[in-house]
Amino acid sequence: MNLPQSSKTIRVLGGTAVILSLSLLLLFLTLRPMQAQADIPSSPQTLTPLSSPPLFGYGFNVAAWDVAKLQGMGFNWIKVFSGPGSRLPLRVLLRVEANATDFANLPAFGDGIQQLVQQQKGYVDAYEIGNEPNLDASYGWTISPNGADYAAVLCEAYGRIKSVDPNAIVVSAGLAPTGRVQGNWEGHPGHNGLFQDEREFLQEFLTAGGGNCFDALGYHPYGFSADFDAAPDVASAEPTQNCVNGFCFRGVEKIYQILQANGLADKKIWATEFGWLVEPPAECLADPGWQGRQWQLVTEQKQADNLVGAYEYATTTWPWMEAMFVFNLNFNTTGGYQPCEQMRFYGVDGRPAETALAQMPKVSPPTVGNLLVSPAAVTSIITPAQQPFSQTATLNLANNGTLPLVYTMTIPAGSPLTVVPGGDLTGTLAPSAEVTKPITITTPVQSTGTYTGVALFDTFSSGIESSRAVSITLHIWDTINQVYLPTIQK
Repeated sequence: MNLPQSSKTIRVLGGTAVILSLSLLLLFLTLRPMQAQADIPSSPQTLTPLSSPPLFGYGFNVAAWDVAKLQGMGFNWIKVFSGPGSRLPLRVLLRVEANATDFANLPAFGDGIQQLVQQQKGYVDAYEIGNEPNLDASYGWTISPNGADYAAVLCEAYGRIKSVDPNAIVVSAGLAPTGRVQGNWEGHPGHNGLFQDEREFLQEFLTAGGGNCFDALGYHPYGFSADFDAAPDVASAEPTQNCVNGFCFRGVEKIYQILQANGLADKKIWATEFGWLVEPPAECLADPGWQGRQWQLVTEQKQADNLVGAYEYATTTWPWMEAMFVFNLNFNTTGGYQPCEQMRFYGVDGRPAETALAQMPKVSPPTVGNLLVSPAAVTSIITPAQQPFSQTATLNLANNGTLPLVYTMTIPAGSPLTVVPGGDLTGTLAPSAEVTKPITITTPVQSTGTYTGVALFDTFSSGIESSRAVSITLHIWDTINQVYLPTIQK
């Protein structure tokens, strides 16, 4: 399936192959809150005018729109489930519905999105397109998830939003942590037919072109039983450090690694939901609906400590994390939810976490150097007669951060392609500095097929380590059909 992207021209030793991309049509939009009561504006209050917030996004998912309370806590973003229709004194993230039904009718969905943005331009700063599409539950994809299908929906929304409000931020739907799901449903790894491993879903989504269609990647790094600093994918007998299968806040680090491996290290991540579940009354624990949740329960004080710790960890360690929205502010104190409704026990209103988050210093993301490498991929297409193969490509390295960085380039062994870098393998880049790095790619005579390699760049700046990957691909095809298109002038 081709997703909206720029047309690309690939140099093929003596010819030019043109890869065309078809614009996908778009679907119908319906706005639906998380619950029937999930968007209840609170009574009129005296509000402080909107001011420039810290660069980092401090946000809440809310039931009642208690804007004054968020301002008093020093938070600068609010996540809502219906458009405000007027300018709030906070930045606004609006979650819009997007699921398999919309994929079945892309033109209507696109029209609905465009109409929504026309109505909310100037009132909404960011749009999150869908929710947990790697699930088939009522707030997921509604049928067996498919990353490529979601990519089509997101790309349609992205184009429609930017056509009306180019400054709006488009956030992909927050993925749900599922753990390492077993099974292979209809060729989709990590898929049991009901839900898909979020890491496998993300890779399929990116392979289908979804990386072209978001400004920030959405993820839901809930803490489960683990403390905010538990290392991802590490099992422990101590529940506060047990993050087997990535069930912890720092599981988002694995998500960023997937972005890096796909040449998207410059993309930001938004935690559009995260939180810790506090223990309910005894009568709730007897409810069968709580049986699968009891291993996740923490005390109210632990909830407070972890939420503050999560913000402090992210703003001092992750330059790629741009905004985090606690789930939730006040589902526990807003009328309309059953006494044992689980969402009530993620709420912080009236609990120690409310005071702790209000007193927490609000800061900007860490000041570091940030390496951009372009192109993010080097691809060549040849026929068997054009072997042995040799090509020199130029990689452009730039530091768009605020501090110097040190980079080290490595070429992992074991690839069928021989990649030889030119010049020094290490270097230092000052802020705004650029440098070019040539690489020579060779291979002996090979049979038809696809051969891959990678060039890795590890960086260090202000105590923070990061990495970038440039994928290298050689396609050897029996025949290359060349298509020449007429020039069309408008």
